[in-house]
Amino acid sequence: MGRAEKIWLLLIALTIAGAWFAETGHAGWPLTLLVAGFIAFKGRMVIDYYMEMRDANPRIRHVLYAFNTVIPLLVILSHGWGDLLRRLTTLD
Repeated sequence: MGRAEKIWLLLIALTIAGAWFAETGHAGWPLTLLVAGFIAFKGRMVIDYYMEMRDANPRIRHVLYAFNTVIPLLVILSHGWGDLLRRLTTLD
């Protein structure tokens, strides 16, 4: 089994684990941080190994890494300050 297949299996395992944790119904900061960590890790693996950005132009790679950081941060912000974000982003 090659490296790509191992990473693919890891990504699947993390996806299943995330879905399982979500079904436990124990929403809270630990679960939110765990899911945000899964998203960040999985995104980094996809960028590095499947998009082959490890050897790409550093500017392009850093833009993708920054995007990959924003998504987990949005998950954390929406959990902790969802009502405030909803008020700030609605037109009413």
